[in-house]
Amino acid sequence: MDMQKTAVAAQAAASVKAVADEPKISTLASRLYAAATVTSERNQGLTYTQLNAKVIENTRTIHYTLDAEHKAAAAGQRPVPDDAGASASADAATAFVNGKGSNPFAGLSREQLSTIANDESGTFTVNERRAADTQAYNEEQAWRSQVVAKAMQEYNQTGKMTNFFKDVLAHFESLPALEQAQYPEDYAASLKEKIELDFNYFNHAAHDGPPTPGSLADLTKRALSGPNLFDQLIALSTRDSEQE
Repeated sequence: MDMQKTAVAAQAAASVKAVADEPKISTLASRLYAAATVTSERNQGLTYTQLNAKVIENTRTIHYTLDAEHKAAAAGQRPVPDDAGASASADAATAFVNGKGSNPFAGLSREQLSTIANDESGTFTVNERRAADTQAYNEEQAWRSQVVAKAMQEYNQTGKMTNFFKDVLAHFESLPALEQAQYPEDYAASLKEKIELDFNYFNHAAHDGPPTPGSLADLTKRALSGPNLFDQLIALSTRDSEQE
């Protein structure tokens, strides 16, 4: 759990440093700084379970029911401070949520999207947080579609999914800490075990071991070496004729 706390703090520190290093701080950068600072402070000392529950609750809040009452209340929320740049961002996010514009946060990094989506400082409006979370979700789904297609190719060619697990681990470790908190606590450890096992699902054996009895490779080998279905039907038909 200490590693999780460190990761959360490091996420905020990275955002803060990125802003502090810029000679001219943009409106978005200054807002990210404020959000990251407050959220990091409030997350200090939380257990993995508490952090996970907090992220889930935040997701429920920002993905409110899109009925007239809730949409009106969300549209009326203003960023703090409500300067020209922040106001334009908030209005663009509201337009996006209402299906009348593109996502204003497309192109931001996952760290930045996570900072906005999980903001507890009031810097970003609920619609901005929803837009940021939606962008992160869409990017995640696009990545998953691509990696699953790659995994199927690996499985069909080798009987393994080791490279798939490596890709998933690398992706997981690249995610912001608050996104990682949405996965099981032992997620990374489990992936590492699968990578180390290097299991061949055709042979039903680890590494490059020979096919075990009953494995797909073993059954396929038996089927190819024995009579085919047509031969078996001919034999069965001949036997029945002889018995008559």
